[in-house]
Formats: sequence, C-alpha cells, structure tokens
Amino acid sequence: MLHGTTVLVIEEEFLIALDIQRMLEALGAGEIFFARSAAEASRQQELWAGAGLAIIDMALQRTAALDLIPQLLGDGVAVVLCSADAALKHARVPQFPNLPVVTKPMAETDLVHAIGKVFSSPV
Repeated sequence: MLHGTTVLVIEEEFLIALDIQRMLEALGAGEIFFARSAAEASRQQELWAGAGLAIIDMALQRTAALDLIPQLLGDGVAVVLCSADAALKHARVPQFPNLPVVTKPMAETDLVHAIGKVFSSPV
C-alpha cells in the first residue's frame, strides 16, 4: 500500500511508536522517522524532508501539532491523526475536519483505512 513511502511518526510513547512502525512496515513503508513531539519534528525537518505520510499523535489539550500540520499539507504530505482521546475521533480537529483520526490503541485495519482515505481524497 505504501510502496516505499517515507513516513514521519510523531508519537511520544516509545512502545506505541514501535507498534505503528510494525504496521507501517507491513504496509510497505520505506524510511520511517520518529519524533516525540511536533517541536522535535520541526527541529529535525531535514531528516524527514520528502516524507509522503505523517502519523501524528494528537490530544485536545495539546495543540502544538496544529502549527506543523499546515506545513505538512502544504508540502503535499498526507496526514493521519491518532489519539487516545476518543472524543477527538468524534469531534475531529476543527481546523482540519477532513483529516482522519484513529483511536489508540489502534487496530491495524483502522490505520489502513485512514491511510487509504488520505491518499485517495484531498484534504
């Protein structure tokens, strides 16, 4: 499905990041870059430049990623949000209502569906 696509994963929990990596590798991802926060991802942008997909951990009370999302979308990077906050899945992110939100712990089928959605329709 990902056919060697470079992926940026922003996830503060190490074990969750490893689980996401496993799922992405099973989908054929190429290089996978990790950051624990949007700020860290911004500081390391040269490492993941050219990424085609970003998986971003979101929470309603932490909005730092909201500053990075427009840049990613503007650069043509597909974005999938993930969150342990079930309310976010239903409320969506008002600034980006078309971005899919996968609830953690995430099922592989949910991640596949979300990735399929962002690659098949413009945001």
